Amino acid sequence: MRRALFLGLALTACRSHPTPYAARAQRVFGAVFSVAAWGSDSARLNLSAAGAVDTVRQVDALVAPEQAQSEIHRINQAAGRGPQAISPSLMSMLLEAVMIARASSGAFDPTGRDYRGITLDTLHQVVRLRAGQSLDLSGIAPGYALDHALPALEGVADSAILGIGGLLLVRAGAPVVGPGRVVGISDPSNSLDAVAKVELPLGTWAIATTAITDADPVKDPRTGREADRVRSITTVASSAMTAIAWSRAFFVLGCDSALAQAPGLEVNVLCVDDRIRWTEGLNGRLMLLTDSARAAASGLAQGPARAPAPTPAASGSSSRPVHSDSSH
Repeated sequence: MRRALFLGLALTACRSHPTPYAARAQRVFGAVFSVAAWGSDSARLNLSAAGAVDTVRQVDALVAPEQAQSEIHRINQAAGRGPQAISPSLMSMLLEAVMIARASSGAFDPTGRDYRGITLDTLHQVVRLRAGQSLDLSGIAPGYALDHALPALEGVADSAILGIGGLLLVRAGAPVVGPGRVVGISDPSNSLDAVAKVELPLGTWAIATTAITDADPVKDPRTGREADRVRSITTVASSAMTAIAWSRAFFVLGCDSALAQAPGLEVNVLCVDDRIRWTEGLNGRLMLLTDSARAAASGLAQGPARAPAPTPAASGSSSRPVHSDSSH
């Protein structure tokens, strides 16, 4: 998966966290899906984790373009031949994909060329593609899968972590001692190191990273050329589908556009180009981990720097929370 980037996850020390634990892993979407869940009943946790895996596998089978039995394959084969009936799940993904394509002026595009060739009819539950077009939902389907896998754990897991490649969906639940969950954001120069950590409050949060890579570069759908405005973009949102799609779109658009547009979308962004910047919603929750990262965040800033937020760093980290320089 092109946006796959290691996101290190560290759970903060938590004495009152329940001990029963269940975990599963399955290869889907060309990457590894994993689920880990904590709660009071280990037998129910294991059943729920298995249910989450089944949900993700079903979505993968739905959108795999190379699988002759998948809906996407059937629709792609019928491009230019009139309306094609589709399932409610595929309609939901396409509606979201087209909405984000429009909002990003085509920086995200489920056809890879021109999303305006997609015609959706929600009344009759059909889609029509122009001749020669094809759908690729790899930029949004993993998010849809995680969003729909999480309910399998409702009422059973107090906390859970679901991940596919560079996408995480974290349910940070009570009881928790300390600042909650901390997610490490991979350094685009070295995926084995973390450039920063983001503290997540209680609730459900999705984190997605798209990074520059020589092996499978992200292309700008509007030009067909490799996107090279940024080194990495990490988005934080309440929905995995929103986080993964906007991570791809903002990678194409660049940091300035991402920082300007994200707040209106209720999305937070950490962007790395020739410096490190982030939206104000991450103030007090972001910890830069390396000297080079702190220099990139502050050394190139114009004007007076802001004082650090009073929120303490996560347990075990000597890094201080810092404020965004996006307004400098």
